[in-house]
This record gives sequence, structure tokens and C-alpha cells, in this order.
Amino acid sequence: MSILTILAVIVHVVLSIALIYFALQRMQKNAELGGAFGSGAAHTMFGREKGFDPAAKMALWTGVLFMISCFVTAALLAR
Repeated sequence: MSILTILAVIVHVVLSIALIYFALQRMQKNAELGGAFGSGAAHTMFGREKGFDPAAKMALWTGVLFMISCFVTAALLAR
């Protein structure tokens, strides 16, 4: 394995751990009984929340980077 492949695998593992962490953080927000049935906006006064908070943005970008890392790591390992 080349240095680039080893580096890609290490980045992939770090991103996967970060994605698990941010996903678990986001699940705590809707941990009530209503959140189990898809009612994430049950406690808002004027409808659903508009936009993302910083934690949601981090979870989104970590997911996007993880997806890109999946493709890059698979391409490097296939060589």
C-alpha cells in the first residue's frame, strides 16, 4: 500500500467516527416520544425550524466529506 492509500484510510476512519458522533448528537435533539415518530418540529411555536444550527451544518458537511472519502478510498484501494 502506498502512503496516499494509508492516508486516505486514516482520513476515512476519522471521518466515520466524526459522522457517528454528530449523528448521535443530532438524535438527542429529537429524543422525546414525538421524535420517534418523525415529529421533529413538535416543540416549535410557528412551524418547523428554518435553516440549520451549527451542529446540523457540521453533521451535514461531515456526511458529505465521508461520502467523498468513500469514493476516493475505494478508487485508491482498487488500483
